[in-house]
Amino acid sequence: MAQKYIVDDIIMYKNRIHTIIETLGRNNYELSYVRHPVNQAELSGVPLTPEILEKNGWKNDKGDYINDSYHLHLCGKYDEYSVYRVVNDNNVVWLTCVRNVSDLQHLFFGLGLNSEMEV
Repeated sequence: MAQKYIVDDIIMYKNRIHTIIETLGRNNYELSYVRHPVNQAELSGVPLTPEILEKNGWKNDKGDYINDSYHLHLCGKYDEYSVYRVVNDNNVVWLTCVRNVSDLQHLFFGLGLNSEMEV
């Protein structure tokens, strides 16, 4: 199984929110406030909620979300958001789909943006 999380990702473990502190070998992690290694199979993503998005600078726009600082848009459907960026006078570039906080953090990281988020 491929490594799914990276250092500083925000994840869920035993119904509590934690941060990945370090990767330990293959698919094991050191988490904030946990004193033992945790396997990837025991972790899950933190769902992207309107509260989390708004706390991190996203503005609600008729059910979708816009982040003016990063010039990104989230278009919601079912349990995920499609992320796109408008460039060069209304040309839309679809980037990816995100289902949880760590997915959005990975996108930010890949774009060279600040991937720290508040939950």
